[in-house]
This record gives sequence, structure tokens and C-alpha cells, in this order.
Amino acid sequence: MLNNKSKNIIFYVTFAVVFFILTLWFSAIPIKNIAHVLPSGGDPLLVTYIWSWEMHQIPINPLELFNANIFAPFKNTLAFSEHMLGSLLLAWPLFLIFKNIVLVFNLVSLGSFAISGLGMYLLANYLTKNKLASLVAAFIYAFAPFKIEHLEHINLSGMWLPYFFLCLERFFESQTWRNVLLLTLFISLVFLNAMQYFLFLPIIIVIFLIKHILCKTFKIAKDNVYKILTSAIILAVIIIPLSIPYLNFKKDFDFQRDLRTIEGLSPDLFDYFINPAIYKFYYYPSAFLQERIVGPGIFVIILLIISIYLIYKKSININKLLVYFLTGFLAVLFSFGYYIQLTTADFGGMIGPWAFFYNYIPGFSGIRAPGRLSIFFLISSCLFIATAVAYLLNNKIKKKYYRYLFIFAAVLFLFIEFSVISFKKYMPIPSKHALVYDWVKEQKDANIYLEMPLGINYLEQDYDKLYEFASINHFKKTVNGYSGYAPKEYEQLNNELTHFDMSDIQPIKDYGATDIIFHFDFYSENFKKTTLEKLSKENSVELIYNIDNDYVFQIK
Repeated sequence: MLNNKSKNIIFYVTFAVVFFILTLWFSAIPIKNIAHVLPSGGDPLLVTYIWSWEMHQIPINPLELFNANIFAPFKNTLAFSEHMLGSLLLAWPLFLIFKNIVLVFNLVSLGSFAISGLGMYLLANYLTKNKLASLVAAFIYAFAPFKIEHLEHINLSGMWLPYFFLCLERFFESQTWRNVLLLTLFISLVFLNAMQYFLFLPIIIVIFLIKHILCKTFKIAKDNVYKILTSAIILAVIIIPLSIPYLNFKKDFDFQRDLRTIEGLSPDLFDYFINPAIYKFYYYPSAFLQERIVGPGIFVIILLIISIYLIYKKSININKLLVYFLTGFLAVLFSFGYYIQLTTADFGGMIGPWAFFYNYIPGFSGIRAPGRLSIFFLISSCLFIATAVAYLLNNKIKKKYYRYLFIFAAVLFLFIEFSVISFKKYMPIPSKHALVYDWVKEQKDANIYLEMPLGINYLEQDYDKLYEFASINHFKKTVNGYSGYAPKEYEQLNNELTHFDMSDIQPIKDYGATDIIFHFDFYSENFKKTTLEKLSKENSVELIYNIDNDYVFQIK
């Protein structure tokens, strides 16, 4: 006979496998080509590049981790985006097994849904002590529209957040070393996986602390002080070294997100009630509008409203849920951005709490899309729904058969609503790289390569994401780069080189490039012929290598 621990392990593994299989449906990934496709857009290529760079650089010299090879000659360029070290913890072992970074990306992306769902199941079950109700919460959290829309953004999966809440609950229940260290672990994982989510955690911890102090369920005893200090030291050792590059980046580039950008990407109250069935009409005309997808779905909203009414009327677990109500409420206010608006027709509006944090708390001014914090509203909604469903199952639905039927119907409705979202498109990734990169790999580390054509248009034809991904074959310094930020000097060079001619060689040299690689497959045959003729007569450059349709010119 299996003991309870073994049964639980089998259940959790089965749960994760089932949710992984469900993810195959919601992600619409072509399974036969899972090792050779990525979700469309530049971000999956960026993530695979970041992982590859970190797996390359950490064993060599971790102190130089943030001096990535992209956007040369600038330093600290890994800080132009999130470092993705949290997901690297999953990606690196998988890469050692499969040796295919594209397959690894897809496995981690798909696996994040299962990890998220299991975490929410554990959290909801801890609060409700009802497995069936927890299953509903897990399904909502794992496959809500926000999660599906951002499946290519592994850092936005929120896979460690339910575990953070679970450990926070256990910590305030009993300040054992085990609970303290587990809480420390999951705070660290949230930080490593999504810095923008991590910035919201202190607010949540303060809410929990105030609640437990007022309820006299938490005392700052001498023994607790030692444990909390130990946790703080561990977190400081992890957080401070990885935060310094971002603080330097903000200082060096005087970086903060423009309020017009933030407001343009921020949702309003109406966005929380948009049905997934009309996303393609309401959001998809623009890639940026997809940042405003925050609604959990109409059926979830209906369940939430009924749940709040039932919990209030029956006084169900109100003390426990109050912190989640405040968390969800604040998350909604933060998601609006600088101004609280009811609809997109509103101009300006009442200044929200985000404004204070944007101006005075480090880190918040760098967040481009505050709507992403709506994931904390999603967590709160899941727990309210789980609590109400648990009450109905325990007190109103007596027969076991009807309980299962009720849960099946709820999950079926959720499955149908979540399935109406337009499926993700995938792009093929060639299994072989351009042969010119084999030559580049053998050249001097001091060289700085500019690959042409340059980015031209980040939304339509961004070649830089391809060059960046290809650089995992050599990791030599390149002027090109694709990330969450690009220096103004780079944008200016990009504009100057939209229509290349011989007068551009000097600005390229002044920028710091030592070599130019022309990928003539991306140009017309006439442009290739004309450009090669002019370059052959140009004294400032010399053709030093050519293979296939790629030509390398050294700048003298």
C-alpha cells in the first residue's frame, strides 16, 4: 500500500502532466515541429538568446554577465531587458539534455502553465481544504486569457506567485525555519523570474503583516527576528548584485518609461469585462493593444461576482480573504497606470497610486505595461471563487455525483471560453545557421560587427532579432540588438542606415564598428550589384570574407 506522501506525489505529477497536455491545446503549438518553431515575434528569440548567453558566460566569467555581446560598443546591455535567470534554472538542465534551445523554450513555456496550475491548486487547497474547488481555481489561473496571450513571455507566467502566497500564509501561521526558508526561496524565484512582479511583493507582505498584527496572530519574538534577518541577508545577497546593473542602466541612460507610452499600454476598467471572443476585433489590430488584455473572461467575472456576494452574505473566511481582496483591488488600481480611467475615451483621469510609485520608488518607472500587474487580481479572483465553490460543495451539494457534475460543468464552461481566443501563430526556426557565423566565431574578440540590413522597423521587419538569435553561434560583439530598450545613438544609426550608401561608412566607423556584414539575401539583386561595385572602389573598406550571399567588409 502506498503511504499518503507517495499518493500525493503521484497526484501532483499526474496533475502537472494533465495540465501540460491541456497547454498543448491552448497554445496551439504544432507538436510535430515543437523543436523547430517559436511563437511569432521577437521576444521568444530574445529569451532564447538571453538563456544562451547566460549558459555561455556564467561558466566563463559571471562577473561579466551583464556585458552581453549585443548593442556593442555599449556595456551592461543585458540590463536592457530582464535577465531571465529564474527561467534559466529550468532551461539549463533541459538544454543539457536536448541540446536544442528552441525545444527548450517551448518546453519551459508549456511547463510554466503546469507549474502555475499546480501552485494555485496547492494555495487554494490550503485555504479551502477542498480539492475540487481548488481544481477550478487552478484551471482559471493556469489558462486565463492573460496567461495564454503572454505564453511567449515566460517571465510573465507568474508560475512562482501562488507558491509565494502559500509560503507567506504558512509563515504567518508558524515561523518555523522551514517556512521562513521556503518563503525566502519563492521570493527569490519571483525576483529572478519577473522583476516587475517582485516590485509588488513588498506591498503584499505589508498587507499581510498589518492584518496579522491587528488580529494579534503574529508577534515579533526574538527567535523570529533571527529568522527574518537570516532571510533578509539571503535575499540581499541575491537581489543586490542583480539590481546594481539595472540601477546603473537607469543612471547611465537617464532611463524611465514615458508616461504617454505607459498610458497607451495601460488598460481601463472596461478592459476587465471584454470577452475573449472579441479580442481579435478589439485588441489585435495593434500589437501594443494586446498589453491591455487583463480580463479573466466573462464566465470568471460572473463566478467572481457571485462568489463575493456569497462570501459576504455567509461571512465565509472573511478574515483570510480580506488580504486577497486588498491585493486584488490594489492590483487593479496599479494596472490602470498613472491615471485611473473607466474607458479609453477618458482623457487623463484621477491620478492613481501608480503615480506615487512611478515618481518615488525605484523600479516602477521602468515598467512599460502596468496592466501586467493584473495577474495579482487574477490570483485573488481564483481564491474567492475557490472559497465560494468549496462552500457550495460542503454545504449545498450533498451528493458526490452532483459535486463532480458541478465541477465538470464549471471547468467545461471555462474551457470553452478560454478556447475562443485566437490561437498563437508560430514561426519556423531554421535548424542550420548561416555559414558566415562559423567564420565570425574564429575572429578576434575585439572586433565589432554591424550586420546589414539594420532593424529598419521593429514591428514589421526587424532583422536585429534574427542577428541576435544567430549570435548564439559565436557571441562576438555586434552593433545590432533586440531588447526592451535600445540606446538613442543606436536608433539614430538605424535611421541613417535605412538607405545605405557610401557616405554611411564613416558614421559606422565613428559608432565603433570594425566590420560590416551584408546579408544580401535580404536585399534586391540590383542593390547587391550596385553596392558591391561601389564598395570595391571605396578605400575605407576591404572585402575580407564571402560565403554564400554574405559579404564581410573590414573598415580601415
